[in-house]
Amino acid sequence: MTPSHQILDDARALELLEHPELWPEDPASQAELAELLELHLALGAHGAALAPDLAPRRSWGGAWLPAAAAVLLILGPAGYAVHRMNDLRAQASDRARIDQVALKRAQDRAWGTFFDQAAGLVKEFQKAPPSCTRGEEDRRLERETAVALLEASHQLAAQGGPISGAESTRTDLHAWLSEIALEDGCLSPERDKELRQYAMAKDLGGEAERMSLALQGSQP
Repeated sequence: MTPSHQILDDARALELLEHPELWPEDPASQAELAELLELHLALGAHGAALAPDLAPRRSWGGAWLPAAAAVLLILGPAGYAVHRMNDLRAQASDRARIDQVALKRAQDRAWGTFFDQAAGLVKEFQKAPPSCTRGEEDRRLERETAVALLEASHQLAAQGGPISGAESTRTDLHAWLSEIALEDGCLSPERDKELRQYAMAKDLGGEAERMSLALQGSQP
């Protein structure tokens, strides 16, 4: 690189090598300074065996700066660069850990919401609903809720249970919700009784509430 093509003048380049935290933001200047850092890395790798006439050199003020002198200038910035690289790695590791914790909390909240709503649906189903025509039980509201919960259940199944018992409880609820979702909303008294008895036998409402409370306790 000839002086006429230098992006940074010699005085400025020397100053920046002593203060790498002041490096300019533009890629071209950073690339020029990075070439000088590569000199240190090359000399550090080959040590004294690297002859000065084979090492990269740069002209300052019309005179070539010996490679050995360049090492002294670059040693500080190179050390800073290594420190900065390690610092960036540590920051990346911290961000990954924070992201993982945030993802875990979001998943726990999704599971908790599912169990809360499922427990509420089971309780509503235990109540005597209004009648449809022909004396059938009106379970249309429960059916709409069951359809929405089934969609959430499918999504949670792909994640895996966050705590012990969560997946098995979701599976039991899923089976019950599927039965309700398949109905047209107006159930015969016999079918209504059958679904209520199934929920009671599995204690679906109680299990869903326990899972919700356990998830709340598991969050940091």
